[in-house]
Amino acid sequence: MGIVYRALDTKLDRAVAIKVLPPDLVSDASRRGRFVQEAKAAAALQHPHIATVFDIDEAEGTTFIAMELIEGEKLSELLRKERLSLSRALELATEAAEGLSRAHEKGIVHRDLKPANLMVTRDGHIKIIDFGLAKLIEPLGGASADSEAKTGFKGHTHPGQVMGTVSYMSPEQARGRDVDSRSDIFTFGVVLYEMVTGELAFPGESAADTLSAILSKPAPSLPPLSGDAVTQAALARILEKCLAKDPDERYQATRDLALDLKWLSRGSGSGVSTPSARVLARPRKRWVTAVVLGLGALAGISYYYLTRPRQAPLPRLANAVQVTAALGLEERPSWSPEAGRVVYHSDQSGNFDIWLSQIGGGEPLNLTADHKDEDGYPSWSPDGQQIAFWSARDGGGYFVMSALGGPPRKVSSSLPAGGRNPSRPQWSRDGMKLACVGIGNEEFFAEIVALATGESRRIPLPGRELSRMDLSWSPDERFFAYVDGRNRTSQITQLRVLRLEDGESFDATDGRMNDWSPSWSQDGRTLYFVSNRGGVMDLWRQALGNDGSPEGAPGPITSGIGIRDAAFSPNGRKLAYTRGRRTENVWRVPILADRRATWADARQLTFEQAWIEFFDISPDGKRLAVSSDRSGNPDLWTMPAEGGPMQRLTTDPTPDWNPKWSPDGSQIAFYAFRSGNREIWVMPSGGGAARQLTTGITDNVNPDWSPDGKEIAFSSARSGNPDIWVVPASGGEPRPVATGPSADELPQWSRDGASIVFLSMRSGEWRLWRVAVSGGDPEPITKRADIFCWSPDGKRIFYASRGNLWELELGNGSERQLTDFSGRPGFLGFNSFASDGGNLFFSWYEDLGDIWVVDVEQED
Repeated sequence: MGIVYRALDTKLDRAVAIKVLPPDLVSDASRRGRFVQEAKAAAALQHPHIATVFDIDEAEGTTFIAMELIEGEKLSELLRKERLSLSRALELATEAAEGLSRAHEKGIVHRDLKPANLMVTRDGHIKIIDFGLAKLIEPLGGASADSEAKTGFKGHTHPGQVMGTVSYMSPEQARGRDVDSRSDIFTFGVVLYEMVTGELAFPGESAADTLSAILSKPAPSLPPLSGDAVTQAALARILEKCLAKDPDERYQATRDLALDLKWLSRGSGSGVSTPSARVLARPRKRWVTAVVLGLGALAGISYYYLTRPRQAPLPRLANAVQVTAALGLEERPSWSPEAGRVVYHSDQSGNFDIWLSQIGGGEPLNLTADHKDEDGYPSWSPDGQQIAFWSARDGGGYFVMSALGGPPRKVSSSLPAGGRNPSRPQWSRDGMKLACVGIGNEEFFAEIVALATGESRRIPLPGRELSRMDLSWSPDERFFAYVDGRNRTSQITQLRVLRLEDGESFDATDGRMNDWSPSWSQDGRTLYFVSNRGGVMDLWRQALGNDGSPEGAPGPITSGIGIRDAAFSPNGRKLAYTRGRRTENVWRVPILADRRATWADARQLTFEQAWIEFFDISPDGKRLAVSSDRSGNPDLWTMPAEGGPMQRLTTDPTPDWNPKWSPDGSQIAFYAFRSGNREIWVMPSGGGAARQLTTGITDNVNPDWSPDGKEIAFSSARSGNPDIWVVPASGGEPRPVATGPSADELPQWSRDGASIVFLSMRSGEWRLWRVAVSGGDPEPITKRADIFCWSPDGKRIFYASRGNLWELELGNGSERQLTDFSGRPGFLGFNSFASDGGNLFFSWYEDLGDIWVVDVEQED
């Protein structure tokens, strides 16, 4: 781009840097135009971490820029000489991000960010140089002519023209597409990875290899670094958000990136490992102001500090250690009284058992290997002698066994609805009583059982949803905290607090996020919980009043870790948590006439560390619409049916679920929580505004179009029980089609439009039933079944049962098993299924999680 000289500004008697074009390029109008643009773009920026441009001029036919002379060396030279410490790398990266943020706020994209364009001054600070490829972004609503006037140069790039440095390009830059500030964020992530590891993020033997890696290979995992594990986890999350292939999944504002790095940088040198701690900072008392304002103001300030919401000291987490590493899921840790051991449940033996691990090492011990039924949700007694847990054995219920293992004793037959969604039993302080969640007469309750006598009392647990989970008893035994949600996979839940003395309950959270795993501070005035309100599942806290009601807003404790559940040790000095998540990806398998298809025949279409809960295939069989939480929140996306990049359709902060294509492919129906209730919505399949189709005080979910596109069937509990309803696609009053005492779910219209098939437990187990569109008595058409879909010709129904896919011929009622999915960890997805006639599209579900422990220190 040019040659740089050290020079003297004779007017102001200062050393400057002069940048001129090479003589052989002076006559190149395009290069000279871009050179002028560089000067004008950079001159508009005044920031301590951006090189200052003083002037642009021409002498004897040579155009030049006079700029700040930076005494120091390029970051590229520094990285060649030494490996930066993590704290040093984060300090420099924070400064670079702050400078880049200022450029982006001014509408300027660098487009060639790399270590060679970052100068490290002699006093150890970063300055961004060389905006030679900068692009002035047009303001929203602004005219292109105005932008051209600002740059003084028209048409300096063209679609498809690749510009930049190969190793540091963003995917969209490598494809020659138009770019915005999010391209710089990707490039910044590449530079940040090199700063903290000393290695290129996307190495290659040739430029082509490098470009291929940038376009197709996943972002590299962060190797072990010198900082604590929680800091590393937060840094890994920052890099993940920077290096996302899809610009919509990156940081959308560079100032957010700069803030995350700023607070992570502070923690890396001091032991503070929670970059989001800035949200929890307490106001400082300003004594001088109080004196000046006088006694009256002082009285007002004193009143504020006495009556403001109580905020406990911020826990500081350090020295994270991974305790378990088995394949599959280990979760729900509970501490021994001395905080040297944890029990948890794990599926590593093929079904869920209770396991015990020493924090200091050693082989884990399976405490319930005696029985093949599910055992889970363990809870250690206060004296350390016993472990309570939930089990499916002996008809199901809650059991107590010795902490050394051995035959368990059943203490309660209280069960969650259908034996699903159990909750960890809770010990009283003296270890004489046990509290557990149950249901009777369609009412959820907490049952408190006296272990010596078996006597019990039941306390109703109010709520709005289908289950009560994660019961937690306060240390003073005055309150229960619990989760009010549909089931264990719910993505919208609410934390509630129940005061035992009078049965009054409070909403501890707003019921619009995914909140789980409540636990109490030792004084009972702070409720800790796991939530996605920061985008990733992390640990949060909510201050409570003496009456159990919430005070103030919840605040974060960790950032970017991905926590499933958490438990403090009895003395509050350690925290055990499960790090991991459930994943579900889409697969395709052919329908074979002569044998069952196996994994050898299957093809994986998505490769996400995300949960693709629902999907549907377009009428022409060319695209899939999916509901995925790949961005942190369940949104709608589309992708090629053969696999490939996803295109985002929705960005609402609340979840969008179960997309269904209209018969002509022009619209997508789905259900969403946008109104504060699950309702049916419709939007254009190419993206755009959505319109709400249903309104109610109960859930309206799982839409499906009629073949003529004029009506939509859905499931609704508006009559007190989930039933099948139909509403005009253009809007209007819904009408019931199938009602009854059992839950009717997932309706799908027959291809001739005459009937609707749905899932129901009308006969005591989940089966497929069929009802005429005009109403009437439904009839069962299969034995046990889970999810299902129609064949395109309407002559067959494909359904899932017992972990495999089956076919039902409607003409003669014959059934045939189509797949053999044995030999692979995980489960068949239970929400979506589709077919293009020759293939079956299904999802495969895997639950992943390991137990970690971390020291808890209280900040003053």
